[in-house]
Amino acid sequence: MATVTATKNRPAWGPIALAALGACNGPRPSSGDAPSPSASVVSIGVTLGTCADRAQCEAECDAGSADRCRRLAASYAFGEGAQKDEARATDLYERACDMRDAPACVFAGQMREYAHGVPKDEARATALYARACDAGWAAGCYNQAIMLERGRGVAQDLAKAAALYDAACTAGAKPACEKAGALRRRGD
Repeated sequence: MATVTATKNRPAWGPIALAALGACNGPRPSSGDAPSPSASVVSIGVTLGTCADRAQCEAECDAGSADRCRRLAASYAFGEGAQKDEARATDLYERACDMRDAPACVFAGQMREYAHGVPKDEARATALYARACDAGWAAGCYNQAIMLERGRGVAQDLAKAAALYDAACTAGAKPACEKAGALRRRGD
């Protein structure tokens, strides 16, 4: 896998981004502040990638390639090889998610959670994270757990959040292990 480098308007996505979960342990907002986007923008083991040939990606996406739909979405999300269009990116991420591309479900959830080109919809974001988690993608479990822990878009459910953090922990995400433990201590 190739590493995508950071630019002014685009985060860097490493080939194995389990370490990216460590960023979630940075400064915490005070209780009155909104959580920072990095609180649930977690991508594990994915190089985002965009399309070098947009027309070919469009054709392959239309033919049923979830990978090409996800890459095409990234092209629109970051304005690489296509004019930036976050609404179109969200539609494409959701299309790839419908084709069972778990990372696309997480990216679609992030677009919905943070209102990137579409109205903010935390309930929809949580449902997209759940689809990724159900497909075994740890970032989906982690993000869904955050939503459940904070009651964002869904009723707060600390026990389920802890179980989802455990699932992400089992996949190797150390911050998820710490969050599960903290939730359990809170419940004591």
